[in-house]
Amino acid sequence: MKQLDDTDRMPFGVHRGLPMSDVPADYFFWLWNSGKKFDKTCPVADYIRRNLDALKLEHPDGIWS
Repeated sequence: MKQLDDTDRMPFGVHRGLPMSDVPADYFFWLWNSGKKFDKTCPVADYIRRNLDALKLEHPDGIWS
């Protein structure tokens, strides 16, 4: 699995093509709670996992369990 960084492009969804750093935290939150937190093979799930602290600051209303 290729590890995504902030300059890589979002590979799918409504924000497809945007740099990962420009994808809204609330979209990552939605993905995370739609089951991505259990996906060990998805590069986007890995990106979220590695950036949870920053995403929690950007979207503090979410419960990032």
